[in-house]
Amino acid sequence: MYPITGERHESDHRIGGCSVRELVSTYGTPLYVVDEATLRYNCQQFTTTLRDHYPNATVAYASKAGLTVGIANIIASEQLGADVVSGGELYTILQSRVDPERVYFHGNNKSGSEIDLAIRHCVTIVVDNAHELAHIQAIATDLQQPARVLFRLNPGIDVHTHRYIKTGHGDSKFGLTVDEAIPLMQRVVAGDWAVLRGIHAHIGSQIMDEAPFQMVVRWLVATAATLIQVLNHPIDAINCGGGFGISYTAGDTAPNIPRIIHQMTETLKQSCAEHAIPLPRLIVEPGRSIIGNAGVTLYTIGAVKSVPQGSQYIFVDGGMADNPRFMMYQSAYTFDVISAEPSLQTGVFKIAGKFCESGDVLADGVTLPVPQPNDIMIVYGTGAYNYSMSSNYNRYCKPAMVLVNNGTSRVLVKRETYADIVRHDMP
Repeated sequence: MYPITGERHESDHRIGGCSVRELVSTYGTPLYVVDEATLRYNCQQFTTTLRDHYPNATVAYASKAGLTVGIANIIASEQLGADVVSGGELYTILQSRVDPERVYFHGNNKSGSEIDLAIRHCVTIVVDNAHELAHIQAIATDLQQPARVLFRLNPGIDVHTHRYIKTGHGDSKFGLTVDEAIPLMQRVVAGDWAVLRGIHAHIGSQIMDEAPFQMVVRWLVATAATLIQVLNHPIDAINCGGGFGISYTAGDTAPNIPRIIHQMTETLKQSCAEHAIPLPRLIVEPGRSIIGNAGVTLYTIGAVKSVPQGSQYIFVDGGMADNPRFMMYQSAYTFDVISAEPSLQTGVFKIAGKFCESGDVLADGVTLPVPQPNDIMIVYGTGAYNYSMSSNYNRYCKPAMVLVNNGTSRVLVKRETYADIVRHDMP
């Protein structure tokens, strides 16, 4: 769960060769910190394995996990594409050096303007439903530019993860059954307003088991073989989604990425041989596993408060507006306290934020050295779904984000100000 450059010392930590204390002094708190070395290493876990075992592949970075133009430029330099789920994410990617032809636009309710933007920039649209396909046909026809489409299919594979992040089971809001998709695909194949590029399936997020990834590959290949016969049309690409889990605490065992990718490519080759179909382009979506442990969040501790016959609280200067995941998913994290005079005593604490909600909690039951006001709290594994889910609740100014590498730091996102909060208000 730690950045690969992390160094933990009694009175200070270092990330990317930078002192945590100096980062706090320079940029303030709350502060998102991204370690460039970890980000690149995680990209290479996928790209190197695929280059060795299945070079006809694209790795699509999960924009929704954590995206800025600067992060997009780093993943582009590591030869990754991206998956996006909104016009805002797509627009951000288009401002970066990511190749639009390696971008995949997901989502179950894309607007007309979002579809228009995707088609104009040769971005592949992952079709979710019949209503959306009608939009694509109308817009592509009007633009006189064929859309590139994949179809999202629901494999009916259940996985052991939180119910809110399961996506491949039978009652998911995402995707189509094969029977629902076939007539829609036939419309595409029969027309000149779109190009059918392949099929996609995604079974969920934060998956720690290795077996489901091979299951979805086998299912996609078998489905592709059926579709090739029914449509009399090639299936050139198989997007097997992702959902690779990461370690948030010492009790987690994250899957071995190179081993899983190697297993998936061998399964793909064997399955294609069994079904006598050509080897397709493989698209992998790593999800949070690229950015998750590359990020940490720094807070300044305020009051340390004991409630009679209740919890011991540590209050920090952020909370649910910069990390809502404990409230949403009961997500666990690993915490450290950085103190000029580390305490020899420990306590069991509830870590709470500054927002006007009783549920504004980042963790409960965490054993830590007893901190003092103005000590620094560091939370590991916050690269994914913290900045991207942050809000202005209580008119909170969103934190800055900095990139650290080889002892230097630079701003990726400026800290918001009160002026930013009222910028769009009308009197």
